Amino acid sequence: MAASTNSDAWVWKHILKLYNSTVQCNVDSCNKTYSTKRKPDILIKTLKVHLYYKHKIWTEEDRLKWENNNDLIWQYYDKIDLYKGKCKLCKTSFRDIYLRWHLRVKHSEEIRAAIQKEIANKSLSQYFVIYEEQFNARCKNCNRSMDILYGTDVLTHHKCFKKDQHLISLIQEREDNNVNRMIQQSIAEENSDTNFHHIDRQTIGKPENQLR
Repeated sequence: MAASTNSDAWVWKHILKLYNSTVQCNVDSCNKTYSTKRKPDILIKTLKVHLYYKHKIWTEEDRLKWENNNDLIWQYYDKIDLYKGKCKLCKTSFRDIYLRWHLRVKHSEEIRAAIQKEIANKSLSQYFVIYEEQFNARCKNCNRSMDILYGTDVLTHHKCFKKDQHLISLIQEREDNNVNRMIQQSIAEENSDTNFHHIDRQTIGKPENQLR
């Protein structure tokens, strides 16, 4: 899910930055405070949720961005309101900032089983070290770590995996071409032998005077 961008500037029109690593809502003397020590993207989501559900403040641009968000997490949720999703696995609703937490705490076993099946079907363990408990994978070639909580697409789209698959495809294509050439050569030789024997039998069957 995306981090804070320039399109989130509207949020700070309603939030006051304090000096003690906190920010404070300044709408209608709300004075609700939040720590800025959390990750920036988590903080901005938290503030948006507060502004919308507490003060009914949002922007049309942000609503459209939310509706068009195709983050992988939405394979597990249905959007039911702004900054809110309903879990497809248990039908429980959560606000944006709790979606990932809910999957890890309540559905880790179900998701882990599905990911294990994907990894086996695609033979991904040949290319990645899989840490199932952490929903993480590390590329054996470049050591990059990737989150696989939302599935294995992130692995199959990884540059090292795609490069290996391309090389395998080229090798297979070359082997197929060699096999085809060998088959064609074998057929040609067989046809040549057949024609030779046919001509030889015709020659043997003719009287000597017909051969002159």
